Amino acid sequence: MADAGWTPAGALTRRSFAAVCGAAAGAALAAPLPDGATAASFRALSARLTGFDESTLDLRFARDLLRALVARGQGADVALLARQATRRGGEVATLEVDIISAWYSGVLPGAPPVVATLYGALTWAAAPFATPLGACRGGWS
Repeated sequence: MADAGWTPAGALTRRSFAAVCGAAAGAALAAPLPDGATAASFRALSARLTGFDESTLDLRFARDLLRALVARGQGADVALLARQATRRGGEVATLEVDIISAWYSGVLPGAPPVVATLYGALTWAAAPFATPLGACRGGWS
């Protein structure tokens, strides 16, 4: 009779799978940033793309989003987009859409996508009427 807690050597368990996924995500987010790219300058680019004031954009999410894009190999495209004075589309049009979508959804691009912020997503600021009404102490008035 086999022990219920026993697993063969090298077998993939839920715990080891979670550890591998966590390490992979950590490595992707720890990717080096391209020269001259900082979370602050990326936040300025994001403000230009989203139309929101730079001070309303979360600096931590900007850093995480920039690192996710660099991990996907789009660091050079981010730098090119940051150098452009206006949105021109072309080769970076998809990147523009990815950045705007990430800010509005709070989801970092990647495989799999990661929800990095829920309440900091711009969708709530853009459509404040979309949030459900709430009541204190569980009662409705």
